Amino acid sequence: MSILYVAGIDIGNRLDNTFRLKEEIIKSDFILVESFKEGSKLLKYFEVKKEMFELNEHTKENELPEIIKKIKDANSVVLVSDCGTALLEDPGRALIESCYSSKIKVKTIPGASSITSAIMLTPFSMREFYYAGLLPRSSKEREDKLFKLKKFNIPIIILDTPYRLTNVLQAAVKIFGKDRNAILALDISTDDEETCVEVLSNIEKNYRDVKKREFVLIIDSR
Repeated sequence: MSILYVAGIDIGNRLDNTFRLKEEIIKSDFILVESFKEGSKLLKYFEVKKEMFELNEHTKENELPEIIKKIKDANSVVLVSDCGTALLEDPGRALIESCYSSKIKVKTIPGASSITSAIMLTPFSMREFYYAGLLPRSSKEREDKLFKLKKFNIPIIILDTPYRLTNVLQAAVKIFGKDRNAILALDISTDDEETCVEVLSNIEKNYRDVKKREFVLIIDSR
């Protein structure tokens, strides 16, 4: 039976990649990557040559049958994203659904995750939380979404694109209030890793001029 391995890769520090990931990539018939550019970098780090096929937001639904056929003709295939845990915020759910319906075995290769890493850095209780992921792009929709999240009364985890950091912080202060406790984790696992545990207004003030940094924001329930 063919196996598709859904893998987690590093989030900025290549040393966080596991031996198992490398071994499964070596054994695989080919790998599915979010982009050839980042996939090539990962293979170069592992010193492995392997055929790659792209699977990303530009992949059309009518292209999936051909990908499924390639997987069924293989013994094993590894799916990776550009960064971190595959499929958390990346495309590919339709492929997984097709794999199950096509009797292709789906297994996981656990790896680095900015979400779990940020939780590990958080000083307030995370026994229960809500993962909100990426917020809407427009200011109004973003604020409307945050207003709904505020009603949950549990910590809210926000993972958004680096260039929206300032907009997200400003909206969070406006909706949750300037005195709401939060943690901002930046560039996790890299040499530039930084953690700020403060009230939202202070976090926004400290990082309002930052143009682009990888981040996870966790807003406390109080």
